[in-house]
Amino acid sequence: MGLDPDSFIRIISSIRVQIINKDEIMRNIKYILINDSMPAAPCGMSAGISIDNLRHHYVINSAGAVHNPIDVCQPGSFMPRPRCGDDDLNKCGIGIKYNARLTDPQLRPLLVELLLDLLEHYPESKILAIDEYDSWHIKVRDDMNQLRRELSNYL
Repeated sequence: MGLDPDSFIRIISSIRVQIINKDEIMRNIKYILINDSMPAAPCGMSAGISIDNLRHHYVINSAGAVHNPIDVCQPGSFMPRPRCGDDDLNKCGIGIKYNARLTDPQLRPLLVELLLDLLEHYPESKILAIDEYDSWHIKVRDDMNQLRRELSNYL
């Protein structure tokens, strides 16, 4: 016994809505943005999750734990001035809060591992530190260039 036309249309419409909703969830990731500014806590230590950290997709805290407070499918709110040219960085970027200096020998491997994993899923994305950009220009940092070169050795 076949479906009546109304039931068939409802099923097809339901499938189409699910596909459209799935496409809306997928974001076009162009940037992976690292916020490596030290937290305001005494001695620059922040072992827990603070309100500032919750705006990022990933947090590597000073104790060496990696947290994922926001799903990558959802935009974060890690950029106070999110425009970079025509791009809204909160919508087309993944934010990483890195509570250490880029030269930290204990936490840097965690950052490198996370970045390599993200680049595997988003190979066309550009890696920038949050302070490397203003609204229209990229200001390259030497330590970020060194990190990008290190990552290119693995790819």
